[in-house]
Amino acid sequence: MATKPKQTIAQQLTAGHLLIKNSIADAEIATLVAAFGYTVEKLNAGLSLHETAVEAVEAQQNKAGAQRTATQAYDEAEKTAHDAYQALAKVARAVYKQDPATLTTLGLTGAMPKDTAGFLAAAYTLFDNAAPLETLSQYGYDELRLPVERAKIAAYDTANQNQELAKGAAQQATVEQDAALEALNEWTAQYRKIAKVALRGKKQLLEKIGIAARTSPTKAQIEGKAKAALTRANKKAGNG
Repeated sequence: MATKPKQTIAQQLTAGHLLIKNSIADAEIATLVAAFGYTVEKLNAGLSLHETAVEAVEAQQNKAGAQRTATQAYDEAEKTAHDAYQALAKVARAVYKQDPATLTTLGLTGAMPKDTAGFLAAAYTLFDNAAPLETLSQYGYDELRLPVERAKIAAYDTANQNQELAKGAAQQATVEQDAALEALNEWTAQYRKIAKVALRGKKQLLEKIGIAARTSPTKAQIEGKAKAALTRANKKAGNG
């Protein structure tokens, strides 16, 4: 059985606004639905739910954008930090090839960690413990260059923290958006059912609030016709 296509968030907000706003703006609609419990105050409560949903959607979009920006900064900082680490690691491995104790001090006894936390720990160990080693200054890593290169590791550390914060904020904003939309959709779903009763027989008023008059038979009507046709066919077969 075909299912009704799910509305986009924009469609949900547009349909909800049309439904509620026009119910308030049209005096005849407002009078008719008020007789079924939907007073102006109650309609305004629905409008407040719509406004809350709009704000939540906008906030989610803002946080999602901030997360994308933070992720881009993270990716760039990661590439820069990895390059800085690998460059010093290669030089140190070459210089201290015959000095395993120093390589251990620099944390270069294994491959570069692939996870963020492991990499940061290894990178800080490498740069901090390389600072006192005068031999490295002969190969480009002197007291001026080392702090500059280490700063790339710190920048990656900061970018990682910022990305995690942005990710958490975006996830929370999505939760709040979903809750606001659910509250709005529950309200509008119930109101639509009541409005159909209050405005029954008034096609133009229903269309004004976005409720199209039914032009196709209901499921019950279809099943009823099918049952009647089957009954007639059975009777005809029996008479034959």
